[in-house]
Amino acid sequence: MRYLDENNRNKIGLEFILNHLDTISPYGNIKKRQISPIHKLENLEEEFTNLEFFINLLKNNKKEIEKVEVLLMRLKDITNIIKNLDTCRILDEVELFELKVNSMIFMELKNIGNSLFSKEFHLFDLKKLLEILDPEEKNIPTFHIYSKYSEKLKNIRDKKSKIEAQMFSETNSELQEILRDKRRVIVIAESCEEDLIKKEITKSLVGFTKILTSNIEIIKYIDLLIAKAKLSIKYGAVRPKISENIEFIGMFNPEILEILNKKKQRFQKLDILLKNGNTILTGANMGGKTVVLKTLTLNLMLAQMGFFVFADYAELPLLDFIQFLSDDFQDITKGLSSFGAEMIKLKEITGSLKTYKKGFIALDEFARGTNPSEGKNFVKGLSEYINKFESFSIMATHYDGVAGIETPHYQVIGLKNINFENLKRKIDLNNKDSVSLIQNHMDYSIEKIDSNLEVPKDALNIATLIGLDKELKEIIKKLY
Repeated sequence: MRYLDENNRNKIGLEFILNHLDTISPYGNIKKRQISPIHKLENLEEEFTNLEFFINLLKNNKKEIEKVEVLLMRLKDITNIIKNLDTCRILDEVELFELKVNSMIFMELKNIGNSLFSKEFHLFDLKKLLEILDPEEKNIPTFHIYSKYSEKLKNIRDKKSKIEAQMFSETNSELQEILRDKRRVIVIAESCEEDLIKKEITKSLVGFTKILTSNIEIIKYIDLLIAKAKLSIKYGAVRPKISENIEFIGMFNPEILEILNKKKQRFQKLDILLKNGNTILTGANMGGKTVVLKTLTLNLMLAQMGFFVFADYAELPLLDFIQFLSDDFQDITKGLSSFGAEMIKLKEITGSLKTYKKGFIALDEFARGTNPSEGKNFVKGLSEYINKFESFSIMATHYDGVAGIETPHYQVIGLKNINFENLKRKIDLNNKDSVSLIQNHMDYSIEKIDSNLEVPKDALNIATLIGLDKELKEIIKKLY
């Protein structure tokens, strides 16, 4: 299974999502680092159902969830203590303290959660464990080797207390030294007895390792699901429907949305339908083709990882692989040009097509690194090749005539419906902000078009708006 390398995960905005996935316990943080694509359909549907359940909890049981979160924040990682128990290594007082305190928190989580969560999230009872670590039943978050553990220890400590009382009242220095020697002997005896007690306590706790481990696994999942639910609510994410095709209505990318919000620019949501085989995406420079690919790839990747997707509606299949090939790299370490590096990546992609039943490929300006004639042939040939498989692909390109009659073709609307003269006047009045003005007027939504239509050639228009030299513009214009 291949689901994007780290570099491409960063490019599409996946790291942004994971960085905003706010797990709050050490166990939830571990679970977040372990997030990976889910390979079985029933497991993916189960994950979606669990996430839906927690979204409803957050909306309808806010106070109870806040109590759970406070408890999650108080937890410390005791997995190493449990490992020590498993190997029968005698626990020291600090470890026994941590075990007691965290077990008390587990019990508080159980008391709240078992009436709030569905059965699979119910924690196991640790009352008997706490009876061992809290023999005086004070139910306070402290621990020491209590005298109640042993009559012998009680007698030793009683003797030590009497001697210490004598030392406090004795004024004769010789007698004080004698009392100090007696106390040293008693302290050694006390320490030996405490070691024996710690050994017995450890032995009695070994049988709780499975319950403790099970509770930790449940807590990991609860923490992660709360974080996923919060993220879904924040951005209005939706549960995708498992289907044969890929369809998004009102799709968006939260990272790009946040960037545009800071600039007080609006993000246009995207609608797209992909069926098996290749789909061509065209559009002018600065038109947002790369944004479409990144947004689509991100949401597909998130869905495979059990997240709700950032859209108003979504359908998608279970995918065996996801690949993203961008034009902005070259393998310098191997001395390859950008085209050479693309070919290495292409070899990986064709291998995935042959190995797995159904996957997704996004190609951003593929074969841009070679001459236009050969590049166009590569794009057209790859499009025909992909159509032989059940996988999905979308290919952003600036080449004309690569989409066959049967090949679906989307185009970014861009500046198609803009009055250039009006926009030019606005830019002339505010020349320093020409790029922002163009971006504000750019329509980044996409529409399905006839495959025979030419790729829009807005480059000269954009260059003119930015301030291309008039004489140079006329020379270029004659060449169109």
